[in-house]
Amino acid sequence: MNTNPTGANCELKREGVAIGRVSPTPGAVTIRKTKHDITIVCLKDGYQEASYFNKSDVAGATVGNVILGGGIGWAIDSASGADNKYTSPVNITLVPQDPVANVNEKTPKPVTSAQSTPTS
Repeated sequence: MNTNPTGANCELKREGVAIGRVSPTPGAVTIRKTKHDITIVCLKDGYQEASYFNKSDVAGATVGNVILGGGIGWAIDSASGADNKYTSPVNITLVPQDPVANVNEKTPKPVTSAQSTPTS
């Protein structure tokens, strides 16, 4: 799992239950494949919370199991979760909490000088 910027704390949840954590990023976690999707939530000080929905999808080998195995291979893989896959690696971009404030902090303020009024 990668975040931009690095150093985030990311939690993986499936059906509302925590199944893993990567802290700090970048890093990896091993999870069991199932038919259920995974939600990844990443936090880092100074940045907005970022979420990624990692959809459980059918792996390409499943089609071969159905064609060659007459469905028996698919039934075994489906029961074990072996016919599912998740996107990997996951890349998540974190957005600063106040992007306008960050830009303003980097932009120098114009120098103003007091003008004197001549007296006669």
